[in-house]
Amino acid sequence: MADALIGPLVGRLQELALSQARALVAVNKDIRRLRDKLMFLQAFLREADAKRHLFSDEITRVWLQQTRDAVFDAEDAVDHYYLQVDMSRWV
Repeated sequence: MADALIGPLVGRLQELALSQARALVAVNKDIRRLRDKLMFLQAFLREADAKRHLFSDEITRVWLQQTRDAVFDAEDAVDHYYLQVDMSRWV
């Protein structure tokens, strides 16, 4: 009787744990790819900042501003995520 009641629950919990582990692996890969792209953007911005006084290229100036805006938006999204995680711990 106990096996009939608890066995399915244990199986479902194992499936849940495996699903969570797979999700974490996928997120980890995404984070590494994002880190690599951000490192490239950071290098580009450093170079562009160093050269912005030499060139007054309008396209570069706009691209730099849009890149900075995107980075700020991404920071806001990460902050929002952490806030949601913190709030879910109180529920």
